[in-house]
Amino acid sequence: MNIHGFGEALGQRIAATRLGARFLDEKTFEKEVLVKTAWELSRANPEIRVFTHPWKRKAECQPTCEAAGRNFRNRVEGCPACWKRSKKRNVADVFGMRNNFDVAAVDQAEGSLVVEVKWLRFKENKGPNSEFQRFVGQCALAAAANDVVIGVCGLWGRREKQLDEHEKPFQEALEKVGVRLVVLRGWA
Repeated sequence: MNIHGFGEALGQRIAATRLGARFLDEKTFEKEVLVKTAWELSRANPEIRVFTHPWKRKAECQPTCEAAGRNFRNRVEGCPACWKRSKKRNVADVFGMRNNFDVAAVDQAEGSLVVEVKWLRFKENKGPNSEFQRFVGQCALAAAANDVVIGVCGLWGRREKQLDEHEKPFQEALEKVGVRLVVLRGWA
């Protein structure tokens, strides 16, 4: 499998997620859905290396990260050394600013994927416009430096006036610049 096939499989599994009270925060979703799913796909396709945030873990791949890259059994989810090394490939450095993402992956041909997760909420019938625009900007930055970008937006609540007819053309426009947008809706 190459990074594009991995991205397609990962995107489909994420899009099938049902939001509920368990996923009220971004970090829980990232740990329990995104990281778990990416890691499972990498286990089934060991030619894809996945890099995740260590979350204060100290365990590292054995005997080295490079050697573990060739043998999935020796990889450690959230290896701090792998996470640090992934920054050389999977970040977007633009105008002197470093832009990091929530999960990264590479294939054997050095194709790269990143996932950016953002949880947004409607408040008192007002949309989280500026936060959404920032999220889309982060995804666009990611597309400048990576082959596959998945933007996952958990969107909680609704407005009285919905503008749903614009969603599909917007998602198609993002795909033209290399961003797959997955919007998960929740009403908790």
